Amino acid sequence: MRKRFFVYLLFFAVLQSTHQAAAQEPRFKVLAFYSTKVEPDHVLFAEGALKFFPEIAKTDHFAFDTTTDWNDMNDANLAKYQIVVWLNDQPAKPDQRRAFQKYIESGGAWLGFHVTAYNDKDTNWPWFVDFLGGGVFESNSWPPLPATLTVDDKSSQVTAHVPQSFLSPDNEWYIWNPSPRLNKNVKVLVSLDPSNYPIGLKDVLKSGDLPVVWTNVKYRMLYMNMGHGDKIFTSPTQNKLIEDGLLWLGNKSAAAEVPPASGARISLHGVAVNPITNKVYAVNTSDGTVTVMSGSTNATTTVRVGPEPMAIAVNSVTNKIYVANSGDDSTSVIDGSTDAVTATVKVGTLPYVVAVNPITNKIYISRTFGNAITVIDGATNATSTLQSGLQADAIAVNAKANKVYFTNYENKNVTVLDGATNGTTAVPAEVHIWAIAVNPATNTTYLAGAGSSNLIVIDGVSNAVSTIKTGQVPCAIAVDEVRNRVYAVNYASKSVTVIDGANHSIIATVMVGSGPQAIAVNSVTNTIYVANTRDNNVMVIDGATHAVVMTIRTGNGPYAIAIDEVNNRAYVSSMDKPNLTVIDGRQVPTAAVSQRAIGDNR
Repeated sequence: MRKRFFVYLLFFAVLQSTHQAAAQEPRFKVLAFYSTKVEPDHVLFAEGALKFFPEIAKTDHFAFDTTTDWNDMNDANLAKYQIVVWLNDQPAKPDQRRAFQKYIESGGAWLGFHVTAYNDKDTNWPWFVDFLGGGVFESNSWPPLPATLTVDDKSSQVTAHVPQSFLSPDNEWYIWNPSPRLNKNVKVLVSLDPSNYPIGLKDVLKSGDLPVVWTNVKYRMLYMNMGHGDKIFTSPTQNKLIEDGLLWLGNKSAAAEVPPASGARISLHGVAVNPITNKVYAVNTSDGTVTVMSGSTNATTTVRVGPEPMAIAVNSVTNKIYVANSGDDSTSVIDGSTDAVTATVKVGTLPYVVAVNPITNKIYISRTFGNAITVIDGATNATSTLQSGLQADAIAVNAKANKVYFTNYENKNVTVLDGATNGTTAVPAEVHIWAIAVNPATNTTYLAGAGSSNLIVIDGVSNAVSTIKTGQVPCAIAVDEVRNRVYAVNYASKSVTVIDGANHSIIATVMVGSGPQAIAVNSVTNTIYVANTRDNNVMVIDGATHAVVMTIRTGNGPYAIAIDEVNNRAYVSSMDKPNLTVIDGRQVPTAAVSQRAIGDNR
């Protein structure tokens, strides 16, 4: 009996050991590649992924290894893994690419995020383009914004546990040309919902079909466009999509014709007013022209500038207007007395931001992807470089203090330039700042922390920094110097936060429309104008009551507003014709509105 009992014990011990070994054996093994010397927001995404995937690996019982050495992309190493994940980069060397192609064609699986699929004329990897479904990167939205996504195929294991529609956190959304949906071997699982259009505060996606998650059924692969910044893993719904996508890879009909997605680049400063001459200047990016409109008569003339004009700045002291032309790397100088171009100044690739310091008669030009600020001497049109390594997504001038403020979306420091000495000071604030505005009367600068949902306040004397909580994704700021009020537009919350500039307390929160992304104040009438880009309208807010007193139809996709306080008019630029909407503030709340297509001389 004792012997038989011992045999039973031995049998159960062996059985338990077998079960433990089976439980500890991973279902599959994953190797994730990433880089640390890439765009900062792509590094932030990788850091988030390195926290997310190990956690779900424990629950879902798979092995998750990581490497920053792309030389690990070799036959011997890849053979150890069932899935390869690219987080924020891709192999560049021919032998690494050959090893990956062999791995995939031998039955290996791939999960790629965001920039890992980027390809253009310089990528020189035709097989990878076919692997993705034939699409080449064409355009993107900017800066990162949340978006509603729609599930195309609920029958897939990837999308089975997410709702038909859900809100994806802040991300940069890509257009591919041709669309992968046109490939008979591609199955699109998730797309950008059309309700998002237009989306972007600078680079704008306007319309059309935009796949976000898809698989090429010829391979075990899944691409997800999400992957920019530190918000990607903040949505439980999206996290489930990512988790199920990986598990689907681990477990090992042509769509209806739709128009391809289209994009454009815009600037908050696409329209400007010269308060001395009461003339309005508005860009027509597609036509390479600027419309000049009389503030008193609404009569218009058209001035041809360079290709793809983006932004305008006015020096009312010299009566000169500066137009950044992103199509030929130049800035056009317009004489305000004749409305003729008197000079074309080369300033470097893709000029986007233009700001004028009337005290020093200097014009500051920042470039997309540039790492230096070009400075134009307003007297001679000679150019110089302000500072190497300085890139600005927004520039604000405090003419009273003779200071210029530069912000970069991916740099936490605000650079403050002393106009008298050209000396600069770096003021630590926070990353993901998008907009900036100055109140020269109080010597205070306000910045929109789109990533943190803060309004950052910088004291112009001490450079001391404080923050005020706003709604989600503040993206534009307007200041009423007369009443010392600050207005922050909250893109994701569909609201405007009203702040008392004296004590920085929140006075009110005003609900507005969908996709609000531009705001302007008429200090004389205490009226605030908010452009709701997706609703194709402008809401007028009474500054005394904080009530919306009127909603005015504009052209499609209003994105920039300028105020002529002398004639009490607001000028609203739109992405599509009619490009310019003129709002007669004297008629509010029964505003008389006229709309002009830019270049229309009626």
